[in-house]
Amino acid sequence: MITPGTTPTPRIGEPRCGSRNTASEPACGQPATWHIAWRLTPPANFSLACDDHMTESQAKFVYADRHRAEVACDMPGTGWLIEQPSRCVVPADETDRAYLAASEVATP
Repeated sequence: MITPGTTPTPRIGEPRCGSRNTASEPACGQPATWHIAWRLTPPANFSLACDDHMTESQAKFVYADRHRAEVACDMPGTGWLIEQPSRCVVPADETDRAYLAASEVATP
């Protein structure tokens, strides 16, 4: 499976495309329209991408899942809910966190 190299970025609640051609190049920074799960098994790996970089990624790489990006996708503590369709969820309290962890949700 071919996946891109990714670099961790702080979650600030403003989904922006993190795509870059090299590790030393700045990220695209356009508003993200897609949230991509490259791998959902530990260690899970995620990216946010604009439409142009999503199209480019589809041509070059293999990913496990994706959904439309929204603010929750870029919030600290967000989990990836594996359903159809998949989506991101922000746990409301520790009870929710335990449920999400038990439901195989990966944290971006």
